Amino acid sequence: MIEIAIIIFYILALLLLASSHRTVEPSLKKLIKVFSYTILVADTILMHQYKYIDYISLVLGISFSAISLFISTYTLEYIKIQHYPHVLEPLMDFFLLSIITTYIAPSLVILATSWTIGEIIGYMLVKLGEEHSIEGSLTSSRGFIFTSTLTYELSVFTMIALSIVFTSANVGLRTLLEPFTTGEARITASPYIIPLLFLGFIVKTANIPLHFWLPSAHSSAPSPASAALSGLMVSLGYYGLLRILQYVDVSPLIYPITWFFTVVGLLSILYGGLQAIQQRDAKKLLAYSTIATDGFISLLFAHYITFPSPTTLWTLILGILMHAAYKTTLFSEAGLIEAIYGTRYIHGVRVFTATAPLSTLGGLMAVFTLVGVPGTIGFIVKIFSIFNCIAIYSEDHVVSLTLLLGITLYIALSAIVGLKYAQIYIGGKPLKIPSLIESPDNAIQLPITALGSLNIVFNLALPVLQPTEVSYVFSSSSLISLLALFTIYMNFKAATRGVAPR
Repeated sequence: MIEIAIIIFYILALLLLASSHRTVEPSLKKLIKVFSYTILVADTILMHQYKYIDYISLVLGISFSAISLFISTYTLEYIKIQHYPHVLEPLMDFFLLSIITTYIAPSLVILATSWTIGEIIGYMLVKLGEEHSIEGSLTSSRGFIFTSTLTYELSVFTMIALSIVFTSANVGLRTLLEPFTTGEARITASPYIIPLLFLGFIVKTANIPLHFWLPSAHSSAPSPASAALSGLMVSLGYYGLLRILQYVDVSPLIYPITWFFTVVGLLSILYGGLQAIQQRDAKKLLAYSTIATDGFISLLFAHYITFPSPTTLWTLILGILMHAAYKTTLFSEAGLIEAIYGTRYIHGVRVFTATAPLSTLGGLMAVFTLVGVPGTIGFIVKIFSIFNCIAIYSEDHVVSLTLLLGITLYIALSAIVGLKYAQIYIGGKPLKIPSLIESPDNAIQLPITALGSLNIVFNLALPVLQPTEVSYVFSSSSLISLLALFTIYMNFKAATRGVAPR
């Protein structure tokens, strides 16, 4: 009976989303979207209550439903100011829905199905961005479909083959249909098969040397799609690996796998961070910072699979949430910048606080996460990752020191990237080009503010994930970030008072 209720809730959310696309009145359209994503949250809670999904899916499902709602409402205004065809709205909603479905999928088969649908829609969105934009690559969609999508499908088919060939007849494909919460069904695979199994998920994480498809694809897509691709979908690579490890026994190869993710994580942090610092194109800067952040998350993943514990697991999950919170905010703001100035190049953009004050609030909160200001999700993840490395020093000082080196490198580079981006909010040399929109509507700025606020809200919610004294202390530090936000924002406003928006 409960299965029927779960399916009905999901179908209702889907139908409401579809009906919103046929609604003309903007306020009603947004209200329908709110109901739709709220129903998805209720469905996620219901599935967890009846043990169809675990706590990881619950946290990611609720968090990404909130993010998706803000991206969806942002898309409505983005279509207007960038003159995109209206097909972008349904494409974005169904893309976001497929991503949420993948994170809350109770079994590997449903996960693979919804993920594949998301890959197809993602290709369509990148292609749409190519056709509409006057900047960016014209081959991004091909790189996305041939590299990201096809390698993922290879890993899925490898998993299906493993379930048939390497398991007993009484398990087989039935294992892939069972909920993740039923336990761990171990499949023993040859060391030569495991690379094929991991390949597609590793490509999706865009780590070195399989990163080349990401910068052009994510920068060419419409900004709402860039936000979802980079902030939500890339992390599916790590989520998929976590689920694969529930099926496949990799314990004989755990040390080589750990060093693989450690090395590619270090290289990705170094390459992505240095490339991001050199970019003038806002979306390219954010795309390369995705590679750097994915390298950081690879270090967290390596730490977890080597020393599995609730602390290392939730540090990994918080790393995924950190990336989603700051990256969706800044990609959305980059779309607003492109609409205002007619270009994605931000090296000449200054006094953006005077042009878009509400967007600036959201952007600053995302920058705080990048820099690691206390009270943000970024600060928590970076501090926890350092503590975790110190905790394992006595057990494996080589792994501990190597991970610590990579984490320290990421902290430094991400702070530099954040400060480089933050230059758009302050005064400086005048623009060489005039702004096309002097005062953007609050309707497009508010979703950016909402997305930015999640960088602090996720930190406030930390005791819900880990109800410990340390969590409550770190959660209360949000007051510091709010005070810093108020002080810096008011200083920016004072510095730009009397300066014409440009």
